[in-house]
Amino acid sequence: MSQNLTANDELVSDVVACQLVIKQILDVIDVIAPVEVREKMANQLRAIDFSAGPAGADPVTQRAIQKAIALIELKFTPQESSTH
Repeated sequence: MSQNLTANDELVSDVVACQLVIKQILDVIDVIAPVEVREKMANQLRAIDFSAGPAGADPVTQRAIQKAIALIELKFTPQESSTH
């Protein structure tokens, strides 16, 4: 891969790489972590008070936290129709 990437391309590549690693970690946690641990993970993110610091005013950070909580809840919410 000898092509030169723009700064934006590099950033996107880094984000995709992180997403792939996170997916692998979530798959492992899904196998080894009891439901209580999964619920605690989502609750810890909800408990972070971003209003006290500069991150609270940053819409990118706010969106990232919301997305992280949604990802954990989507991944770890028991699916009644998971017997497909």
